[in-house]
Amino acid sequence: MSTINILTKRITRFVNWLITSGCKQVYDEDTNRKIIVINLFAMVGMSITLMLGVRALTDNDNVLGAVLLSSATLFGLCKALLLHSRLLYNHVLAPLILVVSLAGLMLFLVASGGVANTGPLWIYVLPPVAMFFAGVVYGVITVIVFMALCSYLLFAADGIFIVAEYTTEFKLRLLYSFATVTFLSAFYEHSRQTSFNIVKDLSTKFEKQAQQDTLTLLPNRRGIQQFIEFETARARRQKAPLTLVLCDIDRFKSVNDTYGHDGGDIILKHVSSLFKSSIRQQDGVARWGGEEFLFVLPDTDESNGVVLAEKVRQTLASAPIEIQQKSVSVTASFGVAQLDFEQGLDKALSLADKALYKAKEKGRNKVLSASSLVRL
Repeated sequence: MSTINILTKRITRFVNWLITSGCKQVYDEDTNRKIIVINLFAMVGMSITLMLGVRALTDNDNVLGAVLLSSATLFGLCKALLLHSRLLYNHVLAPLILVVSLAGLMLFLVASGGVANTGPLWIYVLPPVAMFFAGVVYGVITVIVFMALCSYLLFAADGIFIVAEYTTEFKLRLLYSFATVTFLSAFYEHSRQTSFNIVKDLSTKFEKQAQQDTLTLLPNRRGIQQFIEFETARARRQKAPLTLVLCDIDRFKSVNDTYGHDGGDIILKHVSSLFKSSIRQQDGVARWGGEEFLFVLPDTDESNGVVLAEKVRQTLASAPIEIQQKSVSVTASFGVAQLDFEQGLDKALSLADKALYKAKEKGRNKVLSASSLVRL
């Protein structure tokens, strides 16, 4: 690899680090996007005010130069806060300092006139910045306070705090146009936030649907997978047992043949509700596929898993359900296997599946453990 390519990659990584510093996985997408914008605005703002400040000092405008250099320092402080990733609420403090610093600089430019009375032209930067970082409500409040202070400087304090000379028509049109930009910025930010919330809600809804069985409202195979991975990692760290239970509704095909698919759906919803209410809060249950269900039992060895499965089996057998004005008893068979971390999840599922079908062979409505197969 050439020296130029290596240098280019290093520069790219450095720039990416500068832009994304302060972003965290625990923050939502909108917060991380705001942090990126804060980084960019702080770096650009610091560069511009630093350059203009040095130029003002060169032109012997010491007051303007000092204010601009102070603003550059505050913008740099915002960037430094985001670089300090361990600082609590740095992503809240940085935009607050940024907006306040920007508003203060704009007030000074209105009062002093800046260079050749062009200072007020910069105030249009404030509304979109305040709306984006503070939100519509607090952004509008910030801008209203700023407009009130501007009005005081331009009309009530003319000749006291204000150095520049403006015509009355210029002052009025400056405030009118600024109010118009504020309205448009607030409308845009409200629309952006509304659109973001709609997309976020749809994304959450689709993600939930992708991980949830729509009929039983239990997690599906994909949904329970995350729970299994989390509990497996936790059990491995704590050296705690973890047991899986596979369950299959007995003679479910005959139920569909007798009562139709609607009757089968009623059975599935009944069984799912009973399973969910029968397990402990720490446990998980999912529709594994068809009429098959999977229980995940943290901090539970195989023998205790058999006890819990037997309790669920008895509860189900003693709770008939009415279908087409007929009382229908539902039973299920269970296979229990404790996870061996060296052999892995697939092996535990395979053992539980073998125990389940052995229970079917032995007459159904039974609970068998994987270890009992060895003794048979």
